[in-house]
Amino acid sequence: MNLRINAMNIKKRFILQYIRQLLFIGVLLFVLFLGTFTLSIVKLERLDQQLDSIQPSLPVLTDSITHHDGKIQFDPKLLAEVREQGGWLQVIDKAGETIAAYHTPADVPERYTPGELMSYWKAEKDFPYGLYAWIQELDGQAYTLLYGVKNDIAMLKKNLLQQVTWRAGKIEVNESFKQQLNDIHGWIELLDGNGKVLGGYGQRGEAPDHYSLQDLMLRNQYPERYGMQSFTVYDSAAGSTWVIHAPLSTTVASWVNGDTYKEDITVFFWRSAALLVMILILFLLLALWYGHRFGTPILHMIDWLHSLAKGELREPTSPNSNGMPLSRKQSGHLKERFRVHAELIQSLAHLTETLQKNEHIRKQLEITREDWIAGVSHDLKTPLSSIMGYAHLMESRTYEWSQAEIREFAAIMREKSTYMDEMINDLTLTYRLKNDAFAFEFIPTDMNEFIDQAIQKWKQHPQFANVPIHYKASEAPITYPIDARYFRRVLENLLANAALHNPEGTWINVSIVKNNVSQFVIQIQDNGVGIDIKKKELLFERYYRGTNTDELIQGTGLGMAISKQLVIQHRGQIEIESQLGTGTTISLVFSRTRE
Repeated sequence: MNLRINAMNIKKRFILQYIRQLLFIGVLLFVLFLGTFTLSIVKLERLDQQLDSIQPSLPVLTDSITHHDGKIQFDPKLLAEVREQGGWLQVIDKAGETIAAYHTPADVPERYTPGELMSYWKAEKDFPYGLYAWIQELDGQAYTLLYGVKNDIAMLKKNLLQQVTWRAGKIEVNESFKQQLNDIHGWIELLDGNGKVLGGYGQRGEAPDHYSLQDLMLRNQYPERYGMQSFTVYDSAAGSTWVIHAPLSTTVASWVNGDTYKEDITVFFWRSAALLVMILILFLLLALWYGHRFGTPILHMIDWLHSLAKGELREPTSPNSNGMPLSRKQSGHLKERFRVHAELIQSLAHLTETLQKNEHIRKQLEITREDWIAGVSHDLKTPLSSIMGYAHLMESRTYEWSQAEIREFAAIMREKSTYMDEMINDLTLTYRLKNDAFAFEFIPTDMNEFIDQAIQKWKQHPQFANVPIHYKASEAPITYPIDARYFRRVLENLLANAALHNPEGTWINVSIVKNNVSQFVIQIQDNGVGIDIKKKELLFERYYRGTNTDELIQGTGLGMAISKQLVIQHRGQIEIESQLGTGTTISLVFSRTRE
């Protein structure tokens, strides 16, 4: 039951531990995702702000107009964006008068006639700036907001026929035009009357070898679709057409064309890639952390088991720890990462302690067994020597023995051989009991009467006739199934042990008590010298010899071990309480569940 409870506790602790770790990982991933998402939104907002000063955001600029002290003002942030784009602003009224301006170059008119503004806006008249316009009514007044950006291509277009020539199948360009063309990263092409490309100068990337009328119109009207601006100059004298190409600003192209999703995709792509890298790094760090937190205790316990298997009965220690176990702090408490395995650590510590005790007992038993073998050898050799000696006397022809002497020799030889036979029988009995290779005949018996008869028979032995012994029977009748022969052997061994290992005059009290309905106890108590702790631990081992054969011929050194085995076979247990100088009490506890 305790093992089941401990297993359930360990299972719950591991479940809670992993739930906490998974929640921690989930929260961390959520924070990373939220942070990445927030950074992406901020980046997109910055893109919005950077592009607010081109044509599609002219309404935003118009909406930002405010009147202050009779002057028109714009949002400073939007004006800063206009300046960064290299543009300028003008607000004109219905009459074409400029009523507000920002970053306007000197060559930009302060007043426009209707036809003049239309010619600039439609590019019908040379103008060094590209124009974007937005008309909106605010506070009952109509405002026209002009946004202009430098248009270097217009100047190239104006002077192109004077700067380039077609000669011998090759375009020749003078130095000033070449420099202007390089400044805008542009190139030129020459088309014949059918739109076929005759040649080009400064071409960048792939270009078609033929242009249809529709191609030229679309490229001129919708430059954002092609990512470049294309302007044509017709040479009426030669019947050919010159085409000037220049890359369109990515910002302008995206917003004019409405293709800002490309920037969005780029932002989200890189943010997603960064998020993926952070997640991989996070999982790598978590793997290392998990390996350290959970792997280290498991490896430590495996090393511990390997040490036990090799006979090193101790917990492995950490380097430079002054012998402190790896799982413990200097204070002796478990380290944090070992606490989740507390029950396992405790079980291994208990196992180690048990093995240490068993190893100590094994060594003691080894020493005791050697002493016992030496004692048994002596005990067998002594009567055998007597038998051999008397046999030699009787065999000798130098002397004629009388019948009385022969009978005396025979009696001694029989006594010695009987002792040897009993020792051999005891050895056989103890091993048969240990291996459960013994048949008992259990018969329900009146225990009060049986114990009384066993004591009386024991006192008939001449050596115990004068031992002070008192028996107190149970007031309630007790019936219990026993094998009478071997149960009597238990009582005789315990009584003999109490009589032989105490001074003459030591009294012995025997009692039987019914503790409850299903249990009774037989106690054998003396007021002798007592037994020390070491002897008490080994008293019931079969290699421990508590009887000296010089004192009693029956002393085989196996009596107490046999008694314990016989008590166990009778479904009982034997307990001993003793202190030096105060005597010894041996209790035989039986449960009446067999009835």
